[in-house]
Amino acid sequence: MTLHVYVGPTLTWDDVLRVAPRAVIHGPVRHGDLLALRTGPDDTVVIIDGVFPRGAPVRHEEIIDVLARGTRVLGASGTGALRAAELWPYGMEGVGLVFGMYAQGALDSDDEVAVGHASSGNRRQSGLSLVSLRWTITNAVAADVLRAADGEALLAAARTLHYTERTWAALGRAARQPHPASAEAARALREFARRRPELSDLKRRDALAALSHSLEGRPASVTPVPAWMLPRTMRLEHWRRAFRPAVPGRHDAVSELDVLRFQQLYAPDFPARYRRFALTRIAGPRLAAEDRGLAHAVLAAAGERGITHEALPAEAWSYWLTPEERRDFSAERRLLTLLVRSFRGAPGTAPFHDAPDELRGSDEAWRASADAVAAAVGLNERTGADGTLRQPPPAPVHGHLEDAWRADGPEALDAAARDRGFLSAAEAEEAARPFVLLHRAGTLHRAGTLPRPASA
Repeated sequence: MTLHVYVGPTLTWDDVLRVAPRAVIHGPVRHGDLLALRTGPDDTVVIIDGVFPRGAPVRHEEIIDVLARGTRVLGASGTGALRAAELWPYGMEGVGLVFGMYAQGALDSDDEVAVGHASSGNRRQSGLSLVSLRWTITNAVAADVLRAADGEALLAAARTLHYTERTWAALGRAARQPHPASAEAARALREFARRRPELSDLKRRDALAALSHSLEGRPASVTPVPAWMLPRTMRLEHWRRAFRPAVPGRHDAVSELDVLRFQQLYAPDFPARYRRFALTRIAGPRLAAEDRGLAHAVLAAAGERGITHEALPAEAWSYWLTPEERRDFSAERRLLTLLVRSFRGAPGTAPFHDAPDELRGSDEAWRASADAVAAAVGLNERTGADGTLRQPPPAPVHGHLEDAWRADGPEALDAAARDRGFLSAAEAEEAARPFVLLHRAGTLHRAGTLPRPASA
């Protein structure tokens, strides 16, 4: 059983470890983090903080995907409270007052929980959140430290400040402008918060409560969301492929999408894999009904949709086939080739959205491809003088693919790209750009994917 905690700046990592010494601590959750996480029914994920506003936030589908694995997911304090208020019907557990206020509709703005924080690795909180300020004012009024009218004025002043500027000092200045007497109220509230931290930092209070709650068993009233309830959208499938590690524990930063794209570009047998993948899906139920093989089932399925050799216009043949193919291929082979190259799951979409087993190749080839992708990332990062990826201009990439695929001319290059599932050579060139330097270094040859370059 593993407890994963996404936090910062509401709590420091030391705060988390004092409550849950065995927790695996991550920074604020962002888009893709949960899809890269491999969890099961015995694991728990606690979401406290998330990126805001810089960086893509965690999506609802990602959390539901984790719930569908049977993993327990709790949310509190900040982003966790927001998402739990939206996803509790799917089995996400919300903890604390902040969650309750969002779930009941008393709060409806992300700005309520946003705070500034220091840029250090400890990610200490350096500002005030509106939701905690509300709670502090309520408690100070109840303790007769503050008048209700002064509390309302301070809250109104805080709302005029950007969340990155909400500090006690800035609040005092903002409150002084419309009502000079409010500066004294701001000082009194700040002193109350210093003396009574347990009645002022609501987000911290809720976060600690969520950690304690995560160490208890899953409540009987909360059941995991059934996997069948998770919509298998193309967007989610793409995210899974883009963020899930291809070889966990070996290259955690290399995703399945990275490796599959590498094989799509360079594996010698990928066109054959892709051809069978496309034809099988085109045939659909026909494949089981026919007893004369895949090609016959594909042609029958295409014929039912009015796609025949006779029905297609000349422009279609000239677009999808090279002059040599139109001249030398049989009618059946021409149609099958056109169907493979034009195959898409839906108009305008990619032909595949995850990493189907039919396209992955052998385990050995998959690991070698992951090694090559990791090497390419490292090589490009070392080459860039400013520490960013430095990739070659289009002309060398074009020539690189012509050499890799032994394609002579633009029509042949487009045909080779489409045989590998790309929409065009231009799309393939964009995908190949990070690997040109790796090819020049001879690493693609050592990975067994390409002939050694002439300069090697």
